[in-house]
Parts: sequence; C-alpha cells; structure tokens
Amino acid sequence: MKGGRITGIYALALALAVLVQFDRVESWLGSRFEQGLPGWAHELVLGVDALYQRTGLAAAGLELDCATAPLFGGTYKNTYRCAQPALADLDAQAPGGLQAEQACPPALAATQAEPAATANPAAPAPPARPKAAPKLRLPCDVLVVGDSLAIALAGSLERVFKRYDGLNMIPKGKVASGLQNPQYYDWEQALRQFLKEYSPGLVVVMMGANDAKYLSLDPQAPEPCAVADKRRGAYEARLARFLAVLEEKGVTSFWVGLPVMGDQDLSAKSHALNAIVAQACAGTAHSRFLDTWSLLADPGGNYAQHVVDGSGKRVKVREGDKIHFSAAGGDIIAKAFLTDVGSMIELKPKDSKEVAAAHQDQSRATP
Repeated sequence: MKGGRITGIYALALALAVLVQFDRVESWLGSRFEQGLPGWAHELVLGVDALYQRTGLAAAGLELDCATAPLFGGTYKNTYRCAQPALADLDAQAPGGLQAEQACPPALAATQAEPAATANPAAPAPPARPKAAPKLRLPCDVLVVGDSLAIALAGSLERVFKRYDGLNMIPKGKVASGLQNPQYYDWEQALRQFLKEYSPGLVVVMMGANDAKYLSLDPQAPEPCAVADKRRGAYEARLARFLAVLEEKGVTSFWVGLPVMGDQDLSAKSHALNAIVAQACAGTAHSRFLDTWSLLADPGGNYAQHVVDGSGKRVKVREGDKIHFSAAGGDIIAKAFLTDVGSMIELKPKDSKEVAAAHQDQSRATP
C-alpha cells in the first residue's frame, strides 16, 4: 500500500514536471520523428497543449524564461522579447501608421517579378537585382528551418538528397513555432545563430500554419486577402527582419509555401499568408518562393486527402488533422523543390541506377 502511494506520488510529480516544461517536451518529441508526430501523438499533444495554456503554466513558464534569458546571451536560446506581443495579443484595428485601405497582395504568380524599387526616392536608384538563378557549389549544406511542416519536409528532403552526391541536410525545425510569437521562439535570432554555426550554402524555410490563423481577411476581396491591421503589420515586420538576415549573409533561400488546407477558414488565411510571403521574397535578391498550393490538391484545386500520382497510383498525402502532410505528400513537395533547385546546382546522382530513378521521380513530382 505504501509502495503504491510512493509510486503514485512519483507519477504525479513526473506528470506535473512534464506539464510545466511542456513547450520543451513538445519540441523534443517533434525532433524524434522525421515525418512529424504520428496522428494519435499529434492529437494528444494538441490536447495537452490546450491544458498547458488554460492552467496558466504557459504564462508562468514564459515569465521564468524572460527572467533567465540573459543567462543565454550569445545563443539562439536567448530568444525571448518579453515586451513584444504575439500576433494573438494584438487587436485587429488598423494602427495609424498603416493604411487601412492598403491593397491586397497580387496573385502569387505575379509576385515572382523583379524586386520593388527603393523606398527612398531621393536616393540614387540601386542597380537592378535580377532573379537569375544563382549557382551553388557542391558539397552544399542545406539548412531546413520552420515549424512542424518543416520537420516533415526535412524527412522527405533527406530521402531525396541521399540519391545525390554532396547534398547534406541540417534539420532545425521547431514544433508549434512561427513568426507570430517570438516570446515562444524567436526565429530571427535562431536563424542568425544557425547561419553562424553551420554556414549553409542553401536555406529552406517552411512555416506559417501557426501564423496564418491570426490574420483577419478582407470580406470584400475577390480572393482571400489579409486586411491591413496590427497583426498583419507585425507579421510583415518580423518577416522582413527574418529575410534580412539571409540578405545580410547573401545566402540563397527557398521559402516553401503552404499547401491547401482542409479547414476552409485556415485554408483561406493560408492562401493570404502565402501571398504576403511571396511578395516579400520577390523584393529580395536571394529569397525565392516555391508555390505548393496545388501540389497536394485534387484536379479542381481543392483539398484532397489522397491524390493520384504520375504512375496512376492513389496515395495518401495528408494527415488526419488536414494540416500536415504525410511522408508521400512531403516527397511530392521535395521533388518539386528539387526541380527548381536544379537550375542552381549540378545535381550528381550517385550511380547509374539512381539516374533513372531521379528522372522517374521528377516526372511524378506533380500528380
């Protein structure tokens, strides 16, 4: 009886310790699975995370992190800007510094044009920065950053990279992260640290599902478009700083756009977020946007749990939450990425058998 009570006390203490440090446990769990958490585990994590937020432990943990952040000076762990609110904490009214009637971003296809002109008309015009494909050299270290979608994509990219010489994977995704809440994880500072530590030749970014849900849509727009409110302004500012880190280092990057989502509201907001990111990337010299919206969709462009691949086989491409993609879905996105990056780097298959396999895979990249 006494032993049972002791075991129960230990179990309760362990459960409380896990709950108090849940943001770290969640990140650790996500890093254990190349394709992201299994469906049942993901649902469990979402439930525990809701409890973590409701009990006030998240706020208490943040307060502790803010107090101890100076101890981590010089590393990406010092990422807590406690005076800077998350997008969820900003009200949706347009501030005086933003134009409430700001036009919606152009369609994604139109955002691949030349970068915008300088914002200072008095300054001399800078030389044109054409979006010509830069040449990358092998061996090439590829840094993959972003949220749980990036973690899943990294698994697919690693499988594809194994077929070629000189492509090395550096996966650095963070579960439940994004640009919306630097108090939880500051991607600007993390990216600086990763670039300094690994000096990658190419950076792949995929995140936004956690950011998109905080956008407000313009009901009068002909297609999903985020209105110019405080939350959009804060997101665009953080996005600009993130891309500026890559510009400072002159590192070529691909921002992989969000695919169509199963939830209608989230899908519309994800479409609007893609337009914002594509427009921001078009205004840089080194960042490119990869549109994946239709890659995992049905022939009508709608959300699909299964698609028919190039061989005529019906494959499952999305997880049960209708947000994350399966390993097969990630492989489709990875092959589309490889097709685009092929203009920048001379891919060298490891042997003659891989040459045939690579050509076959690329022909199946778009279902």
